[in-house]
Amino acid sequence: MNTLFRNPVSPYPGWKRRIYRLSRPVTDDDIKAFLGDQDLYVRETESGLINIIHKFGILEIHFIVNDPEVEVWYDPEAGSYPLEYLEALLTTRF
Repeated sequence: MNTLFRNPVSPYPGWKRRIYRLSRPVTDDDIKAFLGDQDLYVRETESGLINIIHKFGILEIHFIVNDPEVEVWYDPEAGSYPLEYLEALLTTRF
C-alpha cells in the first residue's frame, strides 16, 4: 500500500475507505478529467501532494500523480450508488 495513504482520516464520520489499484499511474490529465466542474483540493504531506476531488457529497477520491493507487472514501448510507458511480468513472479513464 502507498505510504501516503497509510494514515487514513475519514472526511466525514461513518464514511468507508477503499484503495483501488489502477492499470497505470494517474496523470494530471486524469485528475482534470475526473474533476469536471468540482473543486480540487490539495493536501500537502511529507511525502508529496494528494489531489482530492469531492463528488456530490457521496464520494471523495484521493489521487497522487504518477501513482497507480487511488484512495476512495464513500458514504455507505447512500446505498450502492457511490461505488457504482466510482466504477463508471474509473472505467472511463482506466
